[in-house]
Amino acid sequence: MDKQPVSVPPQPRARAWSRWVLAAFTAITLFLLVSEHRAHVLGWGLHVLVGVCVLLLYLNTRAHEHDGGDDHIGRP
Repeated sequence: MDKQPVSVPPQPRARAWSRWVLAAFTAITLFLLVSEHRAHVLGWGLHVLVGVCVLLLYLNTRAHEHDGGDDHIGRP
């Protein structure tokens, strides 16, 4: 007369629903992770672009000074 508890297997609908919820959370997490990392890469890219512009301006100015510049044209 020992009765053992009978375990009820989960319903297939419950499993499908939990998989959809897990997939939705995974998709949202991946979207936020990718967009956040893209923002950081773009942020560094803009800093590098400004740095390259400053470097090019410096090199252009230096090359102009070594050439004598346009200021001395026509002067003895």
